[in-house]
Amino acid sequence: MRKSLQSCQHTIKDIRYSNPLPGELKPYHVYLADCGHSILCVLKTHLVSATGQMDEYEVPVPVKYVMERGYHMKDGYVIVEAEYDETLGLVVDDEYYEW
Repeated sequence: MRKSLQSCQHTIKDIRYSNPLPGELKPYHVYLADCGHSILCVLKTHLVSATGQMDEYEVPVPVKYVMERGYHMKDGYVIVEAEYDETLGLVVDDEYYEW
């Protein structure tokens, strides 16, 4: 389990993703009851703030979003560009969520 999930209050289920994932993303895949199939990522906009505490900035991002929009790896973390609202959290269209 990734360090960012250790205090997670959401139900985590061991459900495999139906499509093949790149090998480098497999350790970051998680299925959360309220988010569905997700990849734990650090948002590009948070990189400066996250320096030295990347685990604190990992958020579940829908797998479909990561695969469609792209990602890169940095120091053992998946980095994606996505909108984030301080009140709402991650802002991603519903079409990307898969349960």
